[in-house]
Amino acid sequence: MQSIEIQMLPCHANTHAVEMKQIVNIVNRVYAASEGSLWKRRAIRTTVEEVVDLVRAGEMAVARSPRGIVGCVHIRRIDESTGEFGMLAVDNDFQGTGIGRALVRFAEQKCIKEHLRSMQLELLEPQVGSHPAKVILKNWYMRIGYRPVRTESVDSLFPALVELLAVPCKFVILQKELVEAQGVGS
Repeated sequence: MQSIEIQMLPCHANTHAVEMKQIVNIVNRVYAASEGSLWKRRAIRTTVEEVVDLVRAGEMAVARSPRGIVGCVHIRRIDESTGEFGMLAVDNDFQGTGIGRALVRFAEQKCIKEHLRSMQLELLEPQVGSHPAKVILKNWYMRIGYRPVRTESVDSLFPALVELLAVPCKFVILQKELVEAQGVGS
């Protein structure tokens, strides 16, 4: 892996339009490649406004190379003992270099420092059959210690998305116990 630095964007950070657009472009390209066939129209995963809100909330981390931002992850606390990450994306030119794993590890370490005991993520999957990119992604999450704990309907979590889906989908919620992960492979 090249010289990569991962850091939270400070909530008071200058939400410079160029950097916010870099994050949005990376996220939207990655999600279009991995989820495109699940949506009726070309789906846009995020917007500059949403990313600015996440930065201002102190919930966005980025991976930087000498070329600029090459990846990101949204990290938040969802209750007194659980953190969540989402919007994990690595620029196409840097995929397969360990940056995704480093971003997840960064999110986990941040939550451990906040005394959270588990981390979770939501993985969109078709209700029937499988989606090749989602199978690869789920297997990758399981290799790094995440386990499915429940399934939620898209309607129960994000009702506005249901009408945009090309096929019926569900969210598989995966979790990892952070207490056990503290000394393992970090």
